[in-house]
Amino acid sequence: MTSHYFNEEDPSSPISPTQDFFVTDNNSSSNNSTDTLMDQTDGNGQVKIHTSVVPKPSRKQDSRSLSQTSQIPQIPQIPQTHPVKTQAELEKEKWQEIHRQACEANRKKYIDPKTGYTVMTELLHRRRGYCCGNACRHCPYNYENVGVSPQVKMANIARGKQQREKIEAIEGRPIWADDNSDDADSD
Repeated sequence: MTSHYFNEEDPSSPISPTQDFFVTDNNSSSNNSTDTLMDQTDGNGQVKIHTSVVPKPSRKQDSRSLSQTSQIPQIPQIPQTHPVKTQAELEKEKWQEIHRQACEANRKKYIDPKTGYTVMTELLHRRRGYCCGNACRHCPYNYENVGVSPQVKMANIARGKQQREKIEAIEGRPIWADDNSDDADSD
């Protein structure tokens, strides 16, 4: 790798020890003083190296060879940054936790903290036995009836109802912690 020590604005002026520069894969360097999140890289594969850790080339060294590895600077470790979660991600984590707690308590529904809407749990969907086609948040049937023709949807629902009837004939009707209506039969 060829090292260049110059100021892009004034190629005759060397980089001062207080300036940052970038070492790139195309053997070029440039000044880049910034106080942004991109402080350690510029996003294009360039790693920022402070000039104080890079040895100045000696005028005695006319040829570069692999044996001069002691002249290659050590690249400082870039601090690990954790991605900042969006508001939507935080809200999703919140309702996922509420859903998990509702399922553990054998509840059919929970209240969405942001909207106040009543949301059916995965337990209730599984007990119903089919996808209703309404793109429910916790659909365990991979939304198989969302966006399909009415004929396909009705056939899938009929099959699901038959499966549910077979299960209830053996196991009986479910007992829910929040049993105040028969939501498993609602279509």
